[in-house]
Order: sequence, then structure tokens, then C-alpha cells
Amino acid sequence: MECVRRWECCSKVRWFAATFASFAALVLCVLAGTAPRAEPESERPLRVAVYDAMPYGGQRSDGLFVGASVDLWRRVAEDRHWRYQLTLVSQMENLLSGLQGGAYDVGVGAITITPERLARVEFSYPAHRSGVTAVFAKQTGAAAALHEYAAALGQLGPLIVTMVIFLTVTGMLMWWLERSYLRTSGNSDSQSVTSWHEGIYWAVVTMTTVGYGDKAPKTPLGRGLAMVWMVGSLVMVSLLTTTLVADITAGRVQSVVPLRASDLVGKRLAAVSGSSGAEYLDAQRLAYRKFGNLPDALDALATGKTDAVINNIGDLQYLVSTRFSDRIAPPRGLLAPAYVAFALPLNSALRKPLDRALALVTAGPEWQSVEETYFGR
Repeated sequence: MECVRRWECCSKVRWFAATFASFAALVLCVLAGTAPRAEPESERPLRVAVYDAMPYGGQRSDGLFVGASVDLWRRVAEDRHWRYQLTLVSQMENLLSGLQGGAYDVGVGAITITPERLARVEFSYPAHRSGVTAVFAKQTGAAAALHEYAAALGQLGPLIVTMVIFLTVTGMLMWWLERSYLRTSGNSDSQSVTSWHEGIYWAVVTMTTVGYGDKAPKTPLGRGLAMVWMVGSLVMVSLLTTTLVADITAGRVQSVVPLRASDLVGKRLAAVSGSSGAEYLDAQRLAYRKFGNLPDALDALATGKTDAVINNIGDLQYLVSTRFSDRIAPPRGLLAPAYVAFALPLNSALRKPLDRALALVTAGPEWQSVEETYFGR
């Protein structure tokens, strides 16, 4: 009887232990299934799209990927022990749609954080400081001076037209007043104003203070008109001269002062389709010509087909300094500050570990010195 009781007791213990073990295993499976995965899957490398825009990202002729964002990604991936595979993407729209469709896990390069892109993808901790700016063609030499002078004269059109009207009216009026002298004297004096075109000639000579003396008024009314015209023409000429000098000086000062949105009004603008520059111009409701890539847009600017190109400042600085330094002036400020970051699909599990790694890598002095080799101080 004692043996039976012992056997029943042992059976109950074994049943309880098996039941507890099954329950614990079930709980662990549930927790493992519901817990978020902080790290990417280990069975395949991350698919990283590199936007082709130096100095942030690009590919050399030997196949090696280079650029500031590429170097930063390599450091981040090394910190997180991630395996990855890089793919060059030439169009921003292809990169964004690839992230949305699951073709890529991460996008790196000159990807500026904008409201339009935030509706389609997520962004990491900022990787680089950036912003939207514009570049203009260089104006040097005699041709540049003539262009500057002509542009200033074009702005003074109303004043010049007014001066021409006053000059014509004064010349005609002088001829009308001097006719009485010809009728009363009965002789034709070579110094008298005998026709309307001689009156205009006299008005021009008087305005320019040349003073040939070959034509002069003879009547009291004519001399009175001459005195008024002398003073009035001095005022108009001085007004024209000072305004012209002020406009030319303002144009030269404007080339070194910070850029403003008003500087773009009335100019033939260009931007790359889908770029941060294009989104800025759309927000400002400014018309512009669209290009497939930045080098083509800068070529159009250098050949006079456009007046300004609007884009990310890092891209513009790099291309202007390496390919267009003799024809295009470097950027002189920002139209709008911005940040460049890595792009991710919405609700990506990479977001948190990527942000932690970026914060650690970019805070170090070693990365700051590397970044200076691409963008300078």
C-alpha cells in the first residue's frame, strides 16, 4: 500500500513539472513572437540605395562607392555589425519609391529632410547640415561691365524716357519762341534757332554742357527758357548719373551679401526634378526649368540658358569647385536651412539602432575631420 502511495505522489510531481515546463515554454514563445526586432534580419544583407550626387554619394569608375554619406554609413554599419549591399540610384524619385515598395532598406546620400518626403519615408538622426541655395554665372571683364551697365540702364528706362520727352518739348518750344526774332529782324542769323530740329540740337548741347555756342537764343523769352532748361537739365543729368551709379554699386554689393528669395524673382531659374531645390521653388510658387541631373542644369547656367540654379548647397559647392569654377560663382548663403539624413521605409525596425549609431559616430572628432575633407570648415 505504501508503494502505491509513493508511486501516485511521484506521478503527481512529474505531471506538475511537465505542466509548468509547457506553460513556461508557451510564455517564452509568445514573448519572443510579440517583442519588436531591433536588429535587421541576419540571413540577408541590408539593401542600401546610394543617391548619385557627390560629394555625398557616388561610384568611381573602378566600382568603389565614395562620398561623405557613404563613409558615414560604413562607420555606422561597422558599429552595428550589419552586412549590406550598395546600389547606385541616379534619380531621387526612384530612391523614394524603392523605399516605399520594399526594394531598399536604407537610402543614403544627398537626401534632404523635407515635408513632402516625410509623407513617404522616415528619416534618421541628421547626418549632415545642409540647406537650399542658388548659384549664378560669373560676370567678369569688359563684357561683364557692359552687361552690368546695360542692366542698370534697363531699370532706369522710365527716367530716360522722361528726359527725352522734356528735351524734345524744350527744343520745339525754343524754335517756336525764336520765330518772332526771325520775322522782326528779317535776316537769317546763323546762330539763331531756325527750325525745330535745330531747337532739339540746341537742347541736347545745353543738357550735356558741351556749349558749342553755334546756336543761341536771341529773344528775351528764348533766353529765359534757356536759363530754365540749363538748371533743369543739370538736375536731370545728375539724377540719372547718381541713380545709375547706385544701381551698379548695389549689384556689386549684392554679389557678396547673403542670398534672399527676392533675388530670384524675375530670373530664369533651373532645378533638378524632385530635388530639394525644386521643392523650395514649388513652395515659393516660382517658375523654373526642370533638369534630369545637376551637371546638366549647371551647364545651362554656364552657357547663359538660365540665370540661376537652385539646389542642395553641398552638391552645388562640390560641382562648382570641381567643374565650373571659371564660369559659375560659388554660393553666397542659404535660402533655407535644412538637414541631410538617411531615408528609411515607414515604421522601419532599423530606425532606433541607426539613430543610436549615428549619434555616436557623428559626435566623435574623427568623423568631424573626415567630413571637413568633403565640405571644408
